Amino acid sequence: MIEINLLKTRQEKFYQKVLLIRILFIYVIGFIFLLIILGISFLSNRIAIKSVMGAIEKYNQRINEYQSVIKTLENYKSEIDKLARLLFLGQEEYKKRILWGKRFSIIVSSVPEGIALNKMLLSENTIGEKTQKVLIIEGSVIPGSENVSGVLTQFINGIKNNSSSEFNSVTLAEIRKSDKSAGTQGTLFKIECELK
Repeated sequence: MIEINLLKTRQEKFYQKVLLIRILFIYVIGFIFLLIILGISFLSNRIAIKSVMGAIEKYNQRINEYQSVIKTLENYKSEIDKLARLLFLGQEEYKKRILWGKRFSIIVSSVPEGIALNKMLLSENTIGEKTQKVLIIEGSVIPGSENVSGVLTQFINGIKNNSSSEFNSVTLAEIRKSDKSAGTQGTLFKIECELK
């Protein structure tokens, strides 16, 4: 008996075709799936890049705003440096000079009734290597004052009490009767106030 199988070759071709279609189908689905994954990755990267670029733009704007603040602060710093230099020069000059306003105010407010001030002058006493500045007050006790020493003591004590920060010492340097031939009357005095 002879068996002829005509369908076997057709069946093998059919199975090969189906297998080929299935393999192609799997590759196509895999390729599409890969494209979808790559597309999602691409889109998510684009979104992330856009958000990062937006953040960078915001930071650039803030940096520009802060740069104007920094320029303002630099201007203030340069002005403060100038003022500090001027203040330092002023302090150095202040140390060199004698400020008379407060000292004169102390002396004038300490003058009791019966005393007339004639002149005030600045003198320098040298003690060893040190030079001390002394304010000399010359005046007279008006004739008719009963207690010359009491009036002078009141004047000296008034200066001492009001001038703790201005004078180191206040002393009566000289007291004498006026010369009638010179046309002055009363008692003349000289007070020395040692400046701090």
